[in-house]
Amino acid sequence: MPHSAQASFVEVKTSPFHGRGLFAVAPISAGQTIAVYPLLVLSHEDTATVRSTLLHHYVFYVDERDDGTMRAAVAFGEISMCNHSPEANADFVVDGAAQTVTLSARMALKPGDEILIDYEEFADEII
Repeated sequence: MPHSAQASFVEVKTSPFHGRGLFAVAPISAGQTIAVYPLLVLSHEDTATVRSTLLHHYVFYVDERDDGTMRAAVAFGEISMCNHSPEANADFVVDGAAQTVTLSARMALKPGDEILIDYEEFADEII
């Protein structure tokens, strides 16, 4: 039985900003969901361990306790290749309960545009 699948809107290639990046391969409208990626949510203890590894640069933060300790999540898929920009052209929303992160276009993107997200308060720590 044939299976129909939607083609990806993105590809990973060399970035002029930093190493590899995520790029649009098709027009993407402002507000459009680019993709929803699964997360592996780590325990607080595993999050503390990951902070001392290279993987720390690729996690998303899920939640924070009253004492300030946070849980991180590893995202599976191309979203991990998104580079940072304070003038981001895409947004992400982490849903810890659903264990997903949703990437959407903040503005219209054309093929070849690098998809950039704002790492927010973690930018100085990660880049």
